[in-house]
Amino acid sequence: MERLHPKIRALNDESGIVLSLYQSTPHVGSDPGSNAIRFKNLIREAEEKLSQHLERKDLKEAMEILRDLQSDTVFWNDRSEAFALFLRNGKVLIYNLSEAVEDRVVVQEILHLLPLLAAEQHISSHYILDLGRDRFSLHLGDGANLTEVEDHGVLSFNELYSDLDANADVNFGSYGGKTGTAFHGHRSPAEMKEKDKEKYYRYLSENLTPYLVEKAMPVIISGVRENMADWRAAESNEIYLQEDLGKPLHDFDSQSLKAAVLEIFEQIQDEKLQLGMESLAKGLVDEKASTKMDDIKSAAEECKIETLFIRVDYRDEEKEEFDHLVQECFQMGGSVVMVPVSVKEMETRIAARFRY
Repeated sequence: MERLHPKIRALNDESGIVLSLYQSTPHVGSDPGSNAIRFKNLIREAEEKLSQHLERKDLKEAMEILRDLQSDTVFWNDRSEAFALFLRNGKVLIYNLSEAVEDRVVVQEILHLLPLLAAEQHISSHYILDLGRDRFSLHLGDGANLTEVEDHGVLSFNELYSDLDANADVNFGSYGGKTGTAFHGHRSPAEMKEKDKEKYYRYLSENLTPYLVEKAMPVIISGVRENMADWRAAESNEIYLQEDLGKPLHDFDSQSLKAAVLEIFEQIQDEKLQLGMESLAKGLVDEKASTKMDDIKSAAEECKIETLFIRVDYRDEEKEEFDHLVQECFQMGGSVVMVPVSVKEMETRIAARFRY
């Protein structure tokens, strides 16, 4: 949460009433104007709820912000599968979500983050690195949209090689352009192509990986099997997921790519959930975890929560109390896991694993 949403954390720490609004914005099989119409109904509900807490001037300002969004064509063209909107003290934050959510309006003293956490846990923003023997492309995805990234500053294979001739080896040395390394030599014969690729992948490892590490998002690789294997031999940074797409990016259409990416994240999430449930079960035996609210609140006051587990079928009357625990958990550097109902090991709607 601290890495992905520092603005959310800052807004959550402010005082005053806050609006949390969630809306699905499906692209397939829906009337383009229907999303704005549904949003109009949601802001009508928001106005009714906010009027019970805000002064007339503050209410008017909040509604002007929401109505401006309703009529903003650019806003609606930029939506993915759903969005979360948070409004407090005239400040608004909007996040695209990669999967549908239940439309809802919540007005309380703290951001209602549970649907956002559940959606982002399911599939997070990520990069796709598509590898060829002598080329690569980098794309930023969120499960709904995919955009090619060109600001990485890394040179292409052709920019690195110069004056290639049929019989000479290739070596590399200093280069005074965008990066500190370049290749010089002449065009390799067929038996040198693998060595060329090895050197180019080493260059990418030294120059592209630091860019991706700084962005701090997981990276899925794609390409033919041979190239992906050679890349893993050259680069082992943990930002590159062990799960890959299995084939080049151009072999997918938009729907099959979305399904493949979703499958990767579901597999990762299933493994994390299994480990989490095992850790919780052991903690309950060792008295280092609890499913009792009083114990969890006490642990939060003492900054002792390591992992907070919340089942996605929490009750409406529990949401504000759970949201407060989420805020406290993030403030102490803990993590929050939203647990699907299908996970039978989680019999209560909330549980916590403690640090000590």
